[in-house]
Amino acid sequence: MPVAAIILVETSLAGNLGAAIRVAANFGVPALHLVKSRVDPADPAVIAWACGGTERLEIRCDPSLEEAAAPYRTVIASASVRGRDHQPVVNPGEALEYIASRGPGGTALVFGNETSGLSRSDLDRCDLTVRIPTVPEFPVLNLVHSIAILLGYLNMEIESTPSTVPVPATQDLVAGLMEHLERSLGTIGFLDPDNPDRVLRKLRRLLGRAGVTENEVAILRGICRQMEWAAHQKPRHHGENVDSRSNVDTTAVKSQ
Repeated sequence: MPVAAIILVETSLAGNLGAAIRVAANFGVPALHLVKSRVDPADPAVIAWACGGTERLEIRCDPSLEEAAAPYRTVIASASVRGRDHQPVVNPGEALEYIASRGPGGTALVFGNETSGLSRSDLDRCDLTVRIPTVPEFPVLNLVHSIAILLGYLNMEIESTPSTVPVPATQDLVAGLMEHLERSLGTIGFLDPDNPDRVLRKLRRLLGRAGVTENEVAILRGICRQMEWAAHQKPRHHGENVDSRSNVDTTAVKSQ
């Protein structure tokens, strides 16, 4: 099963939460995260709709999507295409290929509130956005229908041949890299101080598509440290030769 967790953001209806727990258990998903849930998972209505599903998976409550996604290596958002022109969107079949191309590692599917969906900032925290194909004139699916359809697609058997694909870094490491990039690029004046997210959002998508490894995160953070070091050096006079190589932090860069 390629899906390690379902993450629900601001779920508001007990019936939807209970049915989501049930369908996650149907497909063998081991964990379900609730981010700022408006429903108590212990609510009797949730238990009734879950039909025993609460006993078959771990349910966790998290204060933010960032914390819920931290342990996973690939995070895929589900969203309607309406109003998402800024966001690259794939279909479920392409999402399955994407998961397979990133090698072994936990994948989490993220679903938003029943009415408002996922915010732009939440979508930016995900590696990929998937849309279930529907007729254009009536495209919005019920939350539980979306979960069931995507799990059905992604439950298709992936050929179990030994993988040589590098394992992506976990989301907490990528989040730390993004914070470091924001600080370093701000230090050298690359970011617009009035709108730094314009560039940072694109960098986050690039890292998500690339599936950067733990070693690559360490290399990029080493580059960030060197940029910060260089930005604080005194300007050199013409003809002055200063060898700064001894200042490069290579301790975080592991050999492949």
